[in-house]
Formats: sequence, C-alpha cells, structure tokens
Amino acid sequence: MTTRAGVGFSNESSSTDAGTAAAQEALRTLGGGEADIVFVFASTNHDYGKLLPAIRKITGPVPLVGCSTAGEFTHAHVGHGSVAVMAVKSDVIRFRVGFGRGLKSARQSATTEALRSFAAEHRAARTAGFGHATCIVLSDGLAGQGEDIVESVHAGAGMLAQVVGGAAADDAAFARTDVFLDDRHYTDAIVVVSAFSRTPIGIGVRHGLSPACPSMIVTRAVNNVIHEIDGRPALLAYERFAADSREPFTEANRDAFMITHELGMLTSSGEYKIRAPLKATEEGAIVMASEVPVGASVTIMRGSEEKLVSAAEHAARSALANLAGGRPGAVLVFDCICRRIFLGEQYKRQVAAFRSVVGQDVPLIGWETYGEIALTPGQQSGWHNSTSVVAILPD
Repeated sequence: MTTRAGVGFSNESSSTDAGTAAAQEALRTLGGGEADIVFVFASTNHDYGKLLPAIRKITGPVPLVGCSTAGEFTHAHVGHGSVAVMAVKSDVIRFRVGFGRGLKSARQSATTEALRSFAAEHRAARTAGFGHATCIVLSDGLAGQGEDIVESVHAGAGMLAQVVGGAAADDAAFARTDVFLDDRHYTDAIVVVSAFSRTPIGIGVRHGLSPACPSMIVTRAVNNVIHEIDGRPALLAYERFAADSREPFTEANRDAFMITHELGMLTSSGEYKIRAPLKATEEGAIVMASEVPVGASVTIMRGSEEKLVSAAEHAARSALANLAGGRPGAVLVFDCICRRIFLGEQYKRQVAAFRSVVGQDVPLIGWETYGEIALTPGQQSGWHNSTSVVAILPD
C-alpha cells in the first residue's frame, strides 16, 4: 500500500500551454495510472477559464481542486506568475470533495454545504479501515472571518477531523480570489477535501516571529479593522515603534513596514498567533488580513531570515512527527504571502528547509496564501498569518 504523487510546474505565459505542460509533467512523474485527485495552484496572471480545462484535458475526469495564489513552488521550482500541479494516487487515503458558495454572507451554510456528505463518508471510511480524517480547506481569501471559517469546518465535520489549508490569494491585488473545482473557478466560495487515511496525515505549524515591543490592548475593532490600540488610533502604535527603533515610517512606506512587522495576538497557551496588517486608513485605523477582537493583547513582532527558515524546518519536523511513524508520500505547504515578501530571493531557502526534512525526492507543492489554516492536537490551532503550515500525506 502506498501514496504516489507527481508534480508539474510551468512558467508559460499562455494559460492553455501552461496548464497542458504542468499537467503532463505531473502525470509523467506520477509514474502511470489515473490520479485520485489533482491539486492546482495558479497565479492570477492566468485565464482560469482556459487553464483549468487544459489541465482536465490531460488529467481526465478525476476531481480537481485548487485556488488562485500569490506565488507558487514545488520541490524543484520556486516561481511567481506560474502554475503548479500535483496529481495524487493512493490506496491508503480516500479523497472526497465538497463545495459551498456564498462564504462572505452565509459562512455557516457554505461550509455546511461543503461538508454535507462528510458524516456518511466518514462512517464508510472507518468501516473500511480508513480511521483518520483530515479536512483540506481552500477558501476565498477575501471573505474575512477566518477563525469562524475554521470553526465552521471543524463543527461541520463533527469535530472528528483535523483541519488544514489556506486562503486563496491574487498576487497582492486584494481584488478577487478564486477557488477551483474541476474545470470551473469561483469567488466567494469554499472547497473542502475530506481525506480519510489509514494512518494520520501529519500537520506542522510554525511562524518564527518574536515580540519586539511591550504588550498593548486592542480597545476598538470591527471585524478585520483595528481602530484603536490602548485607546489611541491604532496606527500610532506603529509610529511609536518605528520611532523607538529609529526606522523610517512615512505615508509612502508604512504599509510595507507593517507587513514585515506584523501583530502578534497572545493566545491562552502563551503563544502568539500572527495577524497581518494590510494597510492604514486616513483615520489612523489598520485594516488586517483577519479579525482581531476587542480586548486582545497584541504586540508588534519581528523576524529574521534565519528565524523564518528555521520555523519552516520546524513546521516540517512537526508534520513528520505527526505521521505516527509513517513515511512521507507527498507534501502540501500553505505559506503566507508575508513570508515571501520578507524573504524575497531568499525564499528558496525556506523551500530547501522543507525538503531537508521530508526528503529530497518526496513530491512537494506549495503556494503563498492570504491566510493559513491548521487545527490539530498539540499545536497552535486556527487561522494564521505569516505562518508556515505543512501537511504530509503518508506513504
């Protein structure tokens, strides 16, 4: 019994050519036979109406899932504006795909629809010896309320599955993100892959950032906008931090400064969950990538290349340990756009760190997200920003 995967990658500018080339490479490296599921992560440079049918023409009528991105990578390539495809075939994992629309206005009904068949599928899988359940989530990256989405998926699975995944991106345009299902693409939607496995899928989570200033309290916030910190306009917290650090902080550079000096939100475990600031408003509020509640204890975080690369390695090691003695068959990585921005050309070091842990020859696919999802025992759970989340499919 085994899990096999093939990975393809293309920088072709033509969406049809890129999809065809990446899909052909994925099937060739799969080593023969029809895949059970195909994962596709692609830049918004591409016309998905042409890209996805081109891929399906090669892979055939097997389930295809994926989303728009802010960067793509595999074990062999690191790109931007490209297409990455992974074809998976396994006799130790069963994949079932669910889909829901209206995520922004009707989050609960969208996730409920995506998991409508989960209970019956889970019972059948357990009877057949597939006793471990994992929900792999791909969601609209601009839907907001990320923590609620994770909780809704967990509840929809009867709290019987670990949850992993990411929020679709759009190359930092923040205009529209899409999820993929077969040869169609949708905004305001969610795709959930229920993976039932004989042994656990290993999940690891780590960000590598550290507090860089005293704790503060969020005193006014609405959804994903922080209006006040410590009773003053939220932006003043960054102005004070930059002044104390003797770093420039102007209207021209402040958004870029904040995205590389993110907020850490203190959790009940004593760890910091990262929240990414996207932009400041004229009133001095800060628009965040995900919600931060009133009363939250926050601090501005700081990282370094070495700490981010080390965190990626530790996330992979945690995922490997959570395989419960199994061997890696294939790897999915959900990584934040903020880490790509911070590392720049050194981002390839992070990909190398993943590979150093799971094995140089293990097929790997990943992409830059607008939010990372990980809910699994013993690790920081929920919705994350600027975090590496690694999922290893058992061999």
